[in-house]
Amino acid sequence: MPWLRLRRWGLAVCVVITSLAGSATLLHITASLPLAARLCLLMIFVLTFSWIALSFWSAVSGFILCWCRRDPMTLQQLDHHKPDDTQGTAQARTALIMPIYQEPPEPTLAGLEASCRSLLEKMAQLEDHETPLVDVFILSDTQCPEVAAREARHVAALQQRLKEALCIHYRRRENNHGRKAGNIADFCRRWGRRYDYFVVLDADSVMGGATLIRLIEKMHAQPEVGLIQSVPIPVGQVTLFGRMVQFAAALYSPMLAAGQSFWQGDSANYWGHNAIVRTQAFMASCGLPSLPGKPPLGGELLSHDFVEAALLRRDGWQVLLDTTTTCTFRPAETADSYESMPSNLLDFAKRDRRWLQGNLQHLRLLTGSGLHPLSRCHFFCGAFAYLSSPLWLLLLISSSIMIGVSALNGAPNLHSQPLALGLLGVTLGMLLAPKLFGLVLALSHTPADYGGRWRLMTSTLLEIGFAALLAP
Repeated sequence: MPWLRLRRWGLAVCVVITSLAGSATLLHITASLPLAARLCLLMIFVLTFSWIALSFWSAVSGFILCWCRRDPMTLQQLDHHKPDDTQGTAQARTALIMPIYQEPPEPTLAGLEASCRSLLEKMAQLEDHETPLVDVFILSDTQCPEVAAREARHVAALQQRLKEALCIHYRRRENNHGRKAGNIADFCRRWGRRYDYFVVLDADSVMGGATLIRLIEKMHAQPEVGLIQSVPIPVGQVTLFGRMVQFAAALYSPMLAAGQSFWQGDSANYWGHNAIVRTQAFMASCGLPSLPGKPPLGGELLSHDFVEAALLRRDGWQVLLDTTTTCTFRPAETADSYESMPSNLLDFAKRDRRWLQGNLQHLRLLTGSGLHPLSRCHFFCGAFAYLSSPLWLLLLISSSIMIGVSALNGAPNLHSQPLALGLLGVTLGMLLAPKLFGLVLALSHTPADYGGRWRLMTSTLLEIGFAALLAP
């Protein structure tokens, strides 16, 4: 990863300069206010404006890399017509694990079967000495007896259908102690030592054979790597809400992931699924603490994936974000890491509430000993993704009061009005720029995937309006 430290410092400098310029402009605009009011307003503004600046410059990095078709980590030119340069797996043993908890068994196991059949099809194309050894584990925490009975019947049918090709194991715990993290820990204690790597699938995950083989080969070729996270794209939505969010993810996520990979390098994050993990490293490093105190900020760690990535990095293992196919516009069949998502606003809010609680817990881990600086950054950014909302509200209220007081005290400061409008324009520009970058890339490289250029532009305008309504 050439110039990795320079990349990080370059991003930091861009963010700091942007934030300083915005802060200086704000101080000039608010020159007529009392000092205490100006300092309070400035503190809120610096936090929110720096957050936008970080997202903007990361998106700029991703846009340049995707436009030039360069690997975010190695910076080498990538040819989307050539296969990945991998080295085979030398009979590495991999477990494909799916932790589930009272999920509807029909769609859950249908997605798993699709992943298994795609993997078998891909393995059939490899030479015998390069074929990885893969077993499948369905790790159930289902507590409802009726759901468990249906689940067991469907698993048995799946085992019967694939019995000649793939070994599928089914285990159901009597209790769900530790939730998903405890479920995976139980797998590691029972069977972890048999496998070099394991791939984590959520109940709504689907991964194609090409991606699974590529991740196994990449892990085998890089013994210093503890985890490789793929970029899952939402699919299968039929509601208007779901289609909007799905479209946004398909259009923007590859570019944004490339930008993140560019500066995160060997210290990327883990999103809890659609990723491959080195079993030995995970078992040695990723025992999770229980936070003192009561929920919501104490007790079990909910967003445990961030913490597991930080613990791997603390012990010297690299954590990578794999954007090989998504940022270089390869054929669709090679970029096959997918997930489902909430299809309506209520389910979306429920998921966000769970993530909010887990991410706020991370604030208590910021001072953890031995953590890599970027791991602390991941903890802070994950929490601030939610803390920024009340800060934005506070900034709107404060600025509204400022305008009202200024109007009551006399004529407004005409000299500061152009600066205020300019600062507002810059802020909106940085908010919208990542969306426009994604649109430009799609218009240039893959317009047919979105039904043509006119449909793509119309959909993007609709999504921008939808995002503006959803954000508050």
